[in-house]
Amino acid sequence: MALAHLTGDPILLDMSVEQTPLRGGAFLSAQLDPVHHEQVRRRAIELAPGFAENTGAARGDAELRAMMTAFLGRPLTDGEFRLGREQLCVDDFPRAAHWSAGRPAGADDLGVVIIGAGPSGIATAVQLERLGLRYTILERQHAVGGTWLLNRYPDARVDVNSFQYQFTFEKNYPWPDYFASAADVRAYLEHVADRHGVSARIRFGVELTRASWDERSRTWHLEVTGAGGDGDGTGGPASVEHIETQVVVSGAGMFSTPKFPDIPGIETFQGRHFHTTQWDDSWDPAGQRIAVIGNGSTGVQLMPRLAEAAERLYQFQRTPQWISPMEGYKEPISADDRALLDGIPFYWNWFCLKNWAIGMSMEAAQTVDPDWVARGGQVSERNDGLRATLTEIIRQKLGHDPELFARCVPDYAPLARRLVVDNGYYDAILRENVELVTDGIVAIDETGITTADGTHREVDAIVYAAGFQVTKYLYPTEYVGVGGITQEKAWEEDGPRAYLGITMPSFPNLFMLYGPNSQPRSGSFINAIENWARYVAQMIALMAERGIRSVEIRPEVCAAYNKRLDDESEQIIWLTEAARTRGRNYYVSEQGRQVANVPWALPEFYGMLAEPRLDDYLLTW
Repeated sequence: MALAHLTGDPILLDMSVEQTPLRGGAFLSAQLDPVHHEQVRRRAIELAPGFAENTGAARGDAELRAMMTAFLGRPLTDGEFRLGREQLCVDDFPRAAHWSAGRPAGADDLGVVIIGAGPSGIATAVQLERLGLRYTILERQHAVGGTWLLNRYPDARVDVNSFQYQFTFEKNYPWPDYFASAADVRAYLEHVADRHGVSARIRFGVELTRASWDERSRTWHLEVTGAGGDGDGTGGPASVEHIETQVVVSGAGMFSTPKFPDIPGIETFQGRHFHTTQWDDSWDPAGQRIAVIGNGSTGVQLMPRLAEAAERLYQFQRTPQWISPMEGYKEPISADDRALLDGIPFYWNWFCLKNWAIGMSMEAAQTVDPDWVARGGQVSERNDGLRATLTEIIRQKLGHDPELFARCVPDYAPLARRLVVDNGYYDAILRENVELVTDGIVAIDETGITTADGTHREVDAIVYAAGFQVTKYLYPTEYVGVGGITQEKAWEEDGPRAYLGITMPSFPNLFMLYGPNSQPRSGSFINAIENWARYVAQMIALMAERGIRSVEIRPEVCAAYNKRLDDESEQIIWLTEAARTRGRNYYVSEQGRQVANVPWALPEFYGMLAEPRLDDYLLTW
């Protein structure tokens, strides 16, 4: 496709493409028929001498759509093409908010405060920087990174390909690994913030504790607690500052507030114990008796490394996980791939699109097929294929021990919860110094952990890999909206709800990134952030252009949107399997409502975020 993009050669687009099933057919990968491979190699060798100078002709939408259709081996819907075109990254800034007719004079009067210098805050700031708007980022930590600064535990790593976990406006970043480590993600975010002029607008070591809406001035009054001194947390007593701003954008997100297990006696333990987000770098696990509580993505990443050092390790499992190997996980990007990415124009673009398309193909495995179930299936042909594939992986690892095998096979469908990437987890369970504990924990005391069967295991250290309080989207700030209503009160009766996951009634000029029901069904967190940030920045631009003082989503619009969202969620396995995972799945609340994810397919939700509809909002001038 890179050669076709460079040359426009129709022969390259007429080559046959096969849909190759991955992981039992849950994912599909478009592959060029091997009969064409040699012809492509010869063509590349012919063109190679001119690669350095050849930037290719500009391709219009019709050409790009034809190329994408040939590349994926199937026609695209309009929504898929619009979204895929941005993922192809052929424009300098594919997801840019824009002025209708140049920057208006009113832009000078509009101020924005962004909460958090994680990926969401940075993406929003880059948009505002391009628009020439005035903004400040308040960050309670000492550096950029957000959740990737919190998560410093050994082997912390992204579980989607690095070529999806990146902004479309940052071209061919030199990722060292196919799946970026936490340290590499932090370096990437620092690079983006520096390169796009955001770093100078960040105030570190300060925290927004309270935000109150003033209905007369149409502004937010912010109470900010600072570390004192030079703002890095080391310069003296805390201070309180008051700031007034027209717009607040919260980038606190879902994964900012650690969750500790609710276990009697947890506070009495006398050894080292901490959450994975509060990793103790001074702690040496060598020769220790260690308990790891939790086996989600974090626990599965962390446990094998600790097992190598520990004298004894107890892995406490409440719920078995579907754990999948991932090609290229923990591998450095090969010299051959790097040569292609750097040396062939447009190769990087199509390589990124390929990874995105594979991920999006998973969405079909998330819905129930009634006809398949009527014929004796469990969910759908593709979901059941994934279940069979993952079950066989567990069987190959643990099948020699039927009792252990049975404890590790989930009773719910894959993708009903987040799929976990394998980091040597099953191999670690088989180590002589590791015990998988599946009896429920009833108490923690000064020396160890007691389970429901009466066994007490003495340990020197406990690591809580228990995840996050995902519904605390705006924590720890107290937000007070119209009429004095607090955010907690607004969500008290029915739990967290928002329009597009971004804004809610009674809280004008407050926008959330990674708010309720905004996690997409496929793709990466970074790509989702770009869509949210563009929407918010475009709304702010409209306010500046039209002299609008405040925008507030209409209650009836928000209610109707959430009704559609709830109805659509009924078709997805997050809810059909919820009875099996109640209280053990952050997708679904204790009340049985799906609170985390967007139920619509990615291209459809992307279309909802493409441009704000001012008719949906109450406006004041």
